[in-house]
Amino acid sequence: MDEAPGTMSILKDDAEPINRRGFIRSLFSLGGLHAATSSCDARAKAAFVWCDLLNGNVGFPTGLSVPFEKPGSLMKLVAAACLVEENLLSQNEKFECTGTFAVGGRVAGKRDTSVHCQFAHGKVDLVRALAVSCNCFFAQATSRLTKRTFLAKARQLGLASPVAGRRGGVFPESEGASGQSSLPYVLGLAEDFKPSCLQLMRMAALIAVGPEGKLPVLHSSENFTLVEKEKPLSVGLTSQAREVLVAGMRHCVMEGTARKLDTQDKLKIAAKTGTTPHGKTFQSHIIGFFPFDKPRNAFCLFAPAGTSQDAAVPEAREILFSTTW
Repeated sequence: MDEAPGTMSILKDDAEPINRRGFIRSLFSLGGLHAATSSCDARAKAAFVWCDLLNGNVGFPTGLSVPFEKPGSLMKLVAAACLVEENLLSQNEKFECTGTFAVGGRVAGKRDTSVHCQFAHGKVDLVRALAVSCNCFFAQATSRLTKRTFLAKARQLGLASPVAGRRGGVFPESEGASGQSSLPYVLGLAEDFKPSCLQLMRMAALIAVGPEGKLPVLHSSENFTLVEKEKPLSVGLTSQAREVLVAGMRHCVMEGTARKLDTQDKLKIAAKTGTTPHGKTFQSHIIGFFPFDKPRNAFCLFAPAGTSQDAAVPEAREILFSTTW
């Protein structure tokens, strides 16, 4: 990404597709469990995991590898829950997005930084900000959200605990000093915070079932022995926070950064995308659940090369519509 002196360019999730030379998409089938991969670039293979919200079964149609990387804008879901539950944002409060917002302090290792959106979104509220993944909104709205509060909510949403017999990804050893900024974590750019795809899928599942529901212990049909150490997680969300998250994720699919995921709304998906810089290219995620009104399945896809628009969303679409749910 282009960076001006003293600024940090943070990619907007709804950026136009960026075609990278040498990047070869892998297409997967849930039925046949096989992949079309390139012998010269096997690392371009996406990782997809899904779970049945009723029985807890976890599927690995693209293989048993479970990567953990920076989650990017997926963490705006955690931040949004904090904003609602900690009363840090008044109802229907809006912030102006001009495309750039100057941030004081340190973000992702750099001082005197600015966050950017590809487009100026104008005045947006929390639901709209989730849908279009507005960095400028979240930089302003989370000015009073501390790292400690953010990480506490991340723990409640399962991002610090193992899942389906697999260890978790990287989670901060320290909750930080009192008053420390949460922005690197809100934007999913912190080096010490890299949840696994399974943990991100479980977070989507917890949002799906909500505080009135119950998520069973997730387990893999590929594992012959179930790890008994895991216990069911209570859903660490209030009804009000869950309502906001579902609305934002639903709008994300209908008109936001995941609008090309299900253009005919056949599966009635609620989803959230995230893109992060990776050297001279990008990596991306998408998580979600469906049907949004009566959730049955949750999923996560990680694309090791490309933005959410040119990698994660089309890869997820290919997989989700390769079978009958």
